[in-house]
Amino acid sequence: MNVEKQTISPLKRVIVAMSAGNRPTSRELLDDDGLEFIFGLGKEGLTPLERSLAGKKAGDLVTIQMNRKEAAEFFGHLLICPESLKSRSNRFYMNLKICGVEAATPREVVRAMASTTSCGTNCACGCQCG
Repeated sequence: MNVEKQTISPLKRVIVAMSAGNRPTSRELLDDDGLEFIFGLGKEGLTPLERSLAGKKAGDLVTIQMNRKEAAEFFGHLLICPESLKSRSNRFYMNLKICGVEAATPREVVRAMASTTSCGTNCACGCQCG
């Protein structure tokens, strides 16, 4: 039986493994940090991260060169803490491997929507990113 892989599109649960380095595919700045999110729920529209993953499938790899100052905008409401990078390099490569794409349950969608409104730029949730 041939099961077709799902494509990243609105309301899909996306699982991504992330690493970052000074060269494409290197991992010296961030290694195997995971991110799981529901695609397309941002109140400001798609984040640059989501736009770069749209239409991809599990197993696809995406490498993006970015500036450290761009990281917060790149991830938007899906924010990982840019402070978690082990280096102070201004330019680096973010390597993204799509590990899974599947339909999100209604409960997951509601939970993800609620979390997009719970943390802002002056965050007091303890994530230390605000």
